[in-house]
Amino acid sequence: MYRQHIESFRSIRRFLASLFLWSVAMNYPWEMIQMPLYNAMPFSDPMSWIICFQASLGDGVIIMTIWGIGFLVFRDRLWFTRRNAWSLAILLISGAVIATLIEIHALRTGRWSYSSLMPLVPPANVGLSPFIQLLILPYLSMRLAVRIPLIRSPRH
Repeated sequence: MYRQHIESFRSIRRFLASLFLWSVAMNYPWEMIQMPLYNAMPFSDPMSWIICFQASLGDGVIIMTIWGIGFLVFRDRLWFTRRNAWSLAILLISGAVIATLIEIHALRTGRWSYSSLMPLVPPANVGLSPFIQLLILPYLSMRLAVRIPLIRSPRH
């Protein structure tokens, strides 16, 4: 019994490490592509690339948080593979709420601002691109972490 719990914990740990790595890998190009949608983010400035990488690290943590919400609700490491309305709702609602809260906070505190190219999502008037990002990429990252684990179990 104890051995099963340890292996289950290790399995979850490996999954989370793969999930984080896939999340960063998926989000970095997204962050780079949406650079023109933000003020003071010229593609030619290496600092913009660093800022995008830092943002993708934060996105990795956010996606792990979304996974954690689903794990707490369903008590299942692979909850996102269920093909039902509840798992889809957890995934989309948590992504939408987190994206909206982050964007509102960042805009109000001046952490970033949108260029005139950024379409807005009413009524909160947050950017469409970061909003969609947390609706699509969490699921894709989770699926990739299962299908192509980047952290493998050690061979005995």
